[in-house]
Amino acid sequence: MKREEYNQCIGEALRGKTFSPTERKLEFCVASKVCSKGLSREQAAQTCKVSLSQPREPKVRGKRKGAGQSCEKDTLKLAHCAAERIDMNLASNVNSIEAAIANALMECSCQRE
Repeated sequence: MKREEYNQCIGEALRGKTFSPTERKLEFCVASKVCSKGLSREQAAQTCKVSLSQPREPKVRGKRKGAGQSCEKDTLKLAHCAAERIDMNLASNVNSIEAAIANALMECSCQRE
């Protein structure tokens, strides 16, 4: 059946009627089976009543990696890690403070969890 014919068939089945949300779901289900598969209304109604009485479980999406962590927590965690790793012998020289901090930050930020 072509899409236009299917849409017309569904429209005729639902047009001009007032339904509750549950009745509308059932009527749309019946109409779609009658229009697409050529089933009788009785066969379609039986199939739809079974499928509506046993609803599918909702999909559960997994959380993204790192969901719920704030930038502030990540920064504090990184700073604490870096503070533990700074080589104070290197940091005592003014020119090597930057290198000591950079090395400690790289060690902490590149760790595998």
